[in-house]
Amino acid sequence: MKPQTVLASVSLVIALGSLEKSIVTTPLPIIGEELGAGQALTWVITAYLLAATAVLPVYGKLSDIFGRVRMLNIGIVLFVLGSIACGLAQDLPSLIAGRALQGIGGGGLLALAFTVIADCIPAREVGKYQGYISAVYAVSSIAGPLLGGFFAEHTDWRWVFWINLPLGALAMWLVNRNLSHLSKGRRSAFDWQGAGLLMLLSTVLLLVVSPESAISNYILVPVLIISGILLVLVERKQTDPILPARLVHLDGYMMSVGLMMLSQLLMFAVLVYLPLQMQWQKQMTASESGMLMMIFMFSITTGAFSSGKLIARRGKYKPFVVVGFSLAAIALWILHSDHYVSLALGLAGLGLGFTIPSLSVVVQNVLPPADRGIGMSMFSFGRELGGAIGVAFCSALFHAQLSTSSASNAVVNIDGHSQTSLADFAPGQLAEGFSVIYGGMAIVAIVALVLTLLLLRHQSLDN
Repeated sequence: MKPQTVLASVSLVIALGSLEKSIVTTPLPIIGEELGAGQALTWVITAYLLAATAVLPVYGKLSDIFGRVRMLNIGIVLFVLGSIACGLAQDLPSLIAGRALQGIGGGGLLALAFTVIADCIPAREVGKYQGYISAVYAVSSIAGPLLGGFFAEHTDWRWVFWINLPLGALAMWLVNRNLSHLSKGRRSAFDWQGAGLLMLLSTVLLLVVSPESAISNYILVPVLIISGILLVLVERKQTDPILPARLVHLDGYMMSVGLMMLSQLLMFAVLVYLPLQMQWQKQMTASESGMLMMIFMFSITTGAFSSGKLIARRGKYKPFVVVGFSLAAIALWILHSDHYVSLALGLAGLGLGFTIPSLSVVVQNVLPPADRGIGMSMFSFGRELGGAIGVAFCSALFHAQLSTSSASNAVVNIDGHSQTSLADFAPGQLAEGFSVIYGGMAIVAIVALVLTLLLLRHQSLDN
């Protein structure tokens, strides 16, 4: 099958899974007012993110056993059922439950779409299609808040969820029409104990790093440690564990997962905190800061597309990772100095865009077909976890700087979705807080660059 047909078949699946992360952010105040919700309103967003990330590895392993198309169909059905539950919700608990069900389906969409691409497109060629995939992500990220605001202002906020019904039906039709040859699996017992423990471990880990978690880390950390130990003990006894130990020994696999985590950490630091800086410190409107962020998203797409084309032509990927993290470090240091913001956004987007196809082709090249589902899903899990850690890490840096630069007793909460009044802080103090964030991220980019130079080895993509 032609790569273009595969890409067209999974693009809508990717768009659905990624769009739902951000489409609710704009109408959230209206939803809260209608449902009489309080501070727990942010869980409308968090429930989806937690569920979608926790189930990523499970979908990957199930698809190795039962086939990609069957699991994609299950993911789409769960996503649509969750959308229906959200559209019918009359109170906040039922809306959060619907969002969690949506996330269980949405996590499968993202995990399996990338696995399908890895199944159908050779490693050397997949790079050039990463540009299109990045474009889908970029458009979804920008369109999400815009569509959410449009539905909330001109129709009803429930259309944020009703729109998924026809789109989900179209996605299922495309998948079953064009990808039916991917329905083969293998005979193996599924590791349900390992799957349950892995989902528990993933959820608790995300709660530990999430600034929104209302549960004390004194409770979460012991649960995290115990569930991790139990997972190791259970996996040792399984003949076909959900996390095969052989993945760790694949040359370049773990290094690529770690570097992708760092890449996404840097990306989310800019995506979340640059708009907040423009609005809080420089008094831009939300739409003005959104237009500025389009430079970043366009540059990511350009970097991924151009580097993917060059990887396909030359078969070399390491130079793009090196250049990518170098540009990111320079750009973040420019943001640290608070000058030439547009230039810095362009360089940061271009650099991080370089890393996306480069690291993806490494993972695809080393994974054996029998473990491709779980291997690609863990790669996706690392990407999502990197974003969550980035938001939490930047929040901690921002808190620490404001605490040291002001004697004020004001408390600043940053969850990446809702803004808190910062009237007690002068613009100069806010500038120092954001400067510390970008300085810290520049150091992270340098660490990633050093790891790339020392530990990422080049492999042939001609296999």
